[in-house]
Amino acid sequence: MECNITFKDCGENNVQPPIVSEELFFYFRVVNWSILLGVINMLGVLSNAINMVVIYKMGFAEKNSINLSLFALAISDFGSCVTSLFLSVARNPWFRQLDLSFESDEVSHLLGAWPHVAFTKITTLITAFIAFERCLCVWMPIKIRTIITRKRILIYLIACYILNFASIAPLFYSNRLGSKFYTVYNKTMLGLVFSENRKEIESIVYPMINIFIAIPAFIFIIISTALLVAKLKEKSEWRMKSTYQGHNKEKKTSKNNQSSDNVDGNDKNVTSKDQKVSKMVVMISVLFIICFFPTVGMQMIMWLDRRFSVNGVYRNLNKVLASFTFLLESVNAALNIMIYYKNSSNYKALFDRIVSTC
Repeated sequence: MECNITFKDCGENNVQPPIVSEELFFYFRVVNWSILLGVINMLGVLSNAINMVVIYKMGFAEKNSINLSLFALAISDFGSCVTSLFLSVARNPWFRQLDLSFESDEVSHLLGAWPHVAFTKITTLITAFIAFERCLCVWMPIKIRTIITRKRILIYLIACYILNFASIAPLFYSNRLGSKFYTVYNKTMLGLVFSENRKEIESIVYPMINIFIAIPAFIFIIISTALLVAKLKEKSEWRMKSTYQGHNKEKKTSKNNQSSDNVDGNDKNVTSKDQKVSKMVVMISVLFIICFFPTVGMQMIMWLDRRFSVNGVYRNLNKVLASFTFLLESVNAALNIMIYYKNSSNYKALFDRIVSTC
């Protein structure tokens, strides 16, 4: 049996006044949700479409195995921006004033918000893997080839997508689209209807997605990035203290391998390339940590105090804070293209070539 109730009626029967009034919430809805989120996500969709094309052309050879992770990251960021753009349109006050056959807030919550959550969790897990893989590269450069292979990377990336979308699947059972009458509109529209065991399902799914998956992965990214930065700093200091004899040895090795096209045959070039890739990964991780820190904090608050949930008495405050977290998540997805362009000569060359042919 389903409970045919409206989205707003799902909150707690609490007489506490909302922290954010309807009038104030309207301005946040216009500025954050409708304007800023729309513009940033259009840029994000475009930039990640470009990322997918360029990284695909760069190839996925064993020595460029990180490209697999970056390609999967571009897909998840693209999906995150598309779903966020859908939310931006659906929650536009002027769009809601149209003669719609569906309740846009409710429909977008199911078809936009939860797929967006799945994509951002995939982004989190992929970023954690990229940081971990690069950390192993600088701490255990000899063993890394046997620990992390292209096949294992591919299995992990596919598992990230399957498991994250499987984790939100129960929400599409407990929250479904169906026709019901809305007194505020005085007509029957398509909206959310809820199963009787909705609260039991959500009490399991919410913590699993937002707490037990996202927060450990976020902490793991911080630790991996810190270790990576420490190792890069150590190598930088070592290079500064290199002796004159060491420089002569490097020059001799470089001269002997001048005619070779194999990057792995030149230790100096491998080191230089690894350093550049590691610095790029650090920038990706730091950007992610900055942009997702408010999201993690908000998820913790919602878990500890149900009044701040999307259906709680402070739901307007929830939506205002969510507008900022969505903005930051979209900024993270949109800015990766700048990091790739600045730190990867191959990416820059291919990007310029593609742009010049347009």
